[in-house]
Amino acid sequence: MKYGRDRAFGAWWFAMAMVLFGTMAAPAYAQTIDGTLMEVETGQPISLGLVIMMTESGDSVTSGVSNGQGRFSLTAPEAGSFILVASAFGFKETAAGVFELGPDGEMDVEFRIAAAPMPIDGILVSLQRPALEHQLVKNGFVRRVTRGLGRFITPIMIEESAAISAEELFRGIPGVGLVYPQGGINSFQGATVRLIGTGQYCTPTIYLDGTRLSVEMTASMPIEVIAPLATIDAVEIYRRPAEIPVEYGMTQSGSSQGGNCGVIVLWTRTR
Repeated sequence: MKYGRDRAFGAWWFAMAMVLFGTMAAPAYAQTIDGTLMEVETGQPISLGLVIMMTESGDSVTSGVSNGQGRFSLTAPEAGSFILVASAFGFKETAAGVFELGPDGEMDVEFRIAAAPMPIDGILVSLQRPALEHQLVKNGFVRRVTRGLGRFITPIMIEESAAISAEELFRGIPGVGLVYPQGGINSFQGATVRLIGTGQYCTPTIYLDGTRLSVEMTASMPIEVIAPLATIDAVEIYRRPAEIPVEYGMTQSGSSQGGNCGVIVLWTRTR
C-alpha cells in the first residue's frame, strides 16, 4: 500500500512540476514588423531613415534606423495594433498603419515616403565626412529642422555667435528665460534655462546627446555645467507640446511643479 501511495504521490508531484515548469517556461512572444523604407517616386531605398512603432493611442513602442538597403526591423514586446511613423533627411514625416500583430506575429512591409524641399543651406558646415554620415543627419537634427516646428541653433549660428557661454546662446529667444540661483554651489556657474509653459516659466525636459536628464538636475544645474559652450554642436528648442517631435514627446516629463513644459535637445561635438 505504501508503494501505491508513493506512486500516487510521485504522479501528483510530476503533474505539479509540469504545471510549474510550463508556467515558468512560457514562451516570450516577439511581434515583428520588417520592412523597406522607400522613396515614393522612384522606389529607391532610403538609408538612415527613422522608423517609430507606436500604439494607436500614440505611445512610442520602439524605433529603428533603416540600413543602406532601406531595411528596418521593429519588435514589439506585446501583441496589438501598431502605427509606423517614418522620416528621413530630405523626406516628409509620414505615418502608415494600423498593423495588427498577434502573438509571435510577423509581417514585411514596403513603407514609401515623399521627398520634401530642403531650404536649409548652411546648416551643415565644415563636414569632414560625407553628408549622410554626418552626426547631425544620423541623430535626426537636420530632419527635424526640415519639419519646421520649434527653434534651432545650428552649427553655423554657434560659429558666428558672440556668445561666450552656453546660457548666452539662449538669451533673447522668445519664450526662453534664464534663472540665476540665489547663492549655493551653482550660483557662480551661470543660469538655468526655463521655458514658458502653462502661462509661466517652467523647467523643460532636457536631452543631452539623446539621453533624457532628470527634471531635478535641469531645474538646478546651470546650462553651462550641463553642456559648456565649447562642446555644443547644435540645439533644438520646443516651447509647446504641439511642437515636440514624437521621439521626445512620448517621454516628456515637464515641470517638476506640474503641467506641460517644453523640451530642449542639446547635441555636443562627440564625433
